[in-house]
Amino acid sequence: MKRKILFITERRADYSRLKPIMNAVKKSDKLEMQLVVTGMHLLKRFGKTKNVIVKDGFKIDAVVPMFGESDHDDGASMVAGMGKALIAFSKTFKKLKPDIIFSGFDIGANFAAGITGMHLNIVVSHIQGGEVSGTVDEVIRHAMTKFSHIHFAATEQSKKRIIKLGEDPKYVFNVGSPSLDTIHNIDYPSKEIMSKKYDFDPKKPLIIVLQHPVTTEVEEVVSQIKETIDAVHEVNEKFNTQAIAVYSNNDAGGKRIVNLIEKSGITSFAHIPYEDFLRLMNVASVLVGNSSAGIHEAPSLKLPTVNIGTREQFRERGKNIIDVPHKKAEIVKAIEKSMFDKKFRALVARSKNPYDSGNTAEKVIQILETIELPPIQKVITY
Repeated sequence: MKRKILFITERRADYSRLKPIMNAVKKSDKLEMQLVVTGMHLLKRFGKTKNVIVKDGFKIDAVVPMFGESDHDDGASMVAGMGKALIAFSKTFKKLKPDIIFSGFDIGANFAAGITGMHLNIVVSHIQGGEVSGTVDEVIRHAMTKFSHIHFAATEQSKKRIIKLGEDPKYVFNVGSPSLDTIHNIDYPSKEIMSKKYDFDPKKPLIIVLQHPVTTEVEEVVSQIKETIDAVHEVNEKFNTQAIAVYSNNDAGGKRIVNLIEKSGITSFAHIPYEDFLRLMNVASVLVGNSSAGIHEAPSLKLPTVNIGTREQFRERGKNIIDVPHKKAEIVKAIEKSMFDKKFRALVARSKNPYDSGNTAEKVIQILETIELPPIQKVITY
């Protein structure tokens, strides 16, 4: 009998990182993949990326609506969405009967999956726990650790934190970040080719803008994105550069960011396939915003990143990051340094990515295939 591994994906951020592992499970002779799609993947406003998952060749076992197109842009809607996921997962998981639930990162649906799995006596695994960011995402991430039995950390520091949270070291593994498998296994077309696909001038430096809301700062989200937009406009005018923006996620405040991006005059996209997003990063001069892509992926692509505000403030990071507050003048200064400071760009070019230990999916699959499943009943180790 094959061991059944159940994945849950809510948005492009978790799907892009889970995808290499999902593909590896599909190829395994010892594992069977199950997939539940929910959250932003079902919303037209954010590109209805469920269709991307189907196009990628994955069979979807269940679809679980969490949000409506007209939901309020606030924390209450996030909580209500998790509540809907909990109710639906209790029925869905009983029907699918997985051996292991594979939960990811710090996202609501994956948290709901961990809670459900524990209550249904199903082993839960969790990838990229133990990381510090300093926002509500971090709280969810550590809570997911406590609802999980098998832990796939991305760095040695994260592995140590998971163990300090009272988890059994026998079930904690440092495997790296799975998204980096994709970075190492796709082709990278020229800037000219990418410019035709995404309508930008290949002769000008390219700025990528990706900024998400911080739920504990939701009342400031409008002023925060305005500072970023104004800074990008100033740099474009001053240095004859150009920008592409990708829509925010749908955390509280996300719709407000999207509305302002749409009105900003910056070329914007509701969704860019992950592989193309990496290809754009590869030809860009700088990434601006607060996306974890600047932390996890950008160092491997030697891309300078202007990290704005508190969302990623305590993340373990490479040398490609310049941290700034939500202030136009400082954002402008950091973008200029990222694009034109030869010493800084040389530092970025020779620096290493702390999340890149190579072949993450292969390591995870070997563990999933061979590990003796831990007891469902957990006990803190100290």
